[in-house]
Amino acid sequence: MNWDRLLGHQQQRQWFAAAIRQRRLGGAFLFVGPEGIGKRTFALLLAKTMLCERNAAADMNPCGVCEACAQVEAGSHPDVLQVGKPADKSTIPVELLIGPREARMQSGLCHDIYLRPFRGRRRVGILQDADLLSIEAGNCMLKTLEEPPSSAIIILIGTSAQRQLPTIRSRCQTIRFAPPTGEEAATLLGLHGAEDVSPEQAMQALELAGGDAVQAAALLQEGAGEFRKQLLAALDQPLIDAVALARSVSGYVEEGGKDAGPRRARMREVFGVAVQHFRRRLRAGAESNRFDARELYRLDRCLMALQEVDRNVNQATLIESWAVDLQRGEALPAS
Repeated sequence: MNWDRLLGHQQQRQWFAAAIRQRRLGGAFLFVGPEGIGKRTFALLLAKTMLCERNAAADMNPCGVCEACAQVEAGSHPDVLQVGKPADKSTIPVELLIGPREARMQSGLCHDIYLRPFRGRRRVGILQDADLLSIEAGNCMLKTLEEPPSSAIIILIGTSAQRQLPTIRSRCQTIRFAPPTGEEAATLLGLHGAEDVSPEQAMQALELAGGDAVQAAALLQEGAGEFRKQLLAALDQPLIDAVALARSVSGYVEEGGKDAGPRRARMREVFGVAVQHFRRRLRAGAESNRFDARELYRLDRCLMALQEVDRNVNQATLIESWAVDLQRGEALPAS
């Protein structure tokens, strides 16, 4: 893991290099961009750069061989604090931020970030899944983000600035990330399991998936192309058949296996394809000076379904209600 192997994000890298050299690096950052494009990798590379024991941070060239670099890469550096949503939770528990109820502010990220660094001169806090911060958990972080210790930086990682609490956004410097292009796009999707993909195929899949690299790779998996054609054909019908649509989607999701992770990934794929489909329809209408309230309603419903995937909503109920609501959209005026 080094900067030379990072796929894309050169502008962001140069910005941080300049900020470090000029000693103007802030204390709280919000990294936003599509899923799977390297935001967490970037955050860890930044931590490695700040904590390397051989090369100065301003060089943006961590040696990769000192004990600090090895520990960052192994995920065991005592000054790199990583917090994310547990697999069995729908949001980030408050306890991970400020400790258990009976011992508030005696543990958790907001407590540990203020401790003196163990090895280096800084501590780096990385909060993954920032989209899934509840209002209560987000409020717990406000003071820490507003007045972070001078010896620490805190990085929140999410997919969209709009999905964060306004009070969180106002206290962080937002750094936006975009998917790589060309050969780098094909390489990125290869890392997510889509092998032997041309740059053109990778770019097309990323566009269809709204930049989400995980979803784009899933779209290129064997069998996904045929299902996607069937899904788009169903969504294009003058009257969407909710029963047939729900049955088709449920069957595709269940083919992902018994584990919740792969099944959720397929649901994200389905709803993501639907989001891009209705966005394209809205854009086409706008180019013809037409507004279709049905398409806007369906887009909003697909976005809502996409957000609900990781909230432990019952799979069958989510798919059925989504399909029924898309069918109900026919009752709205066409323009």
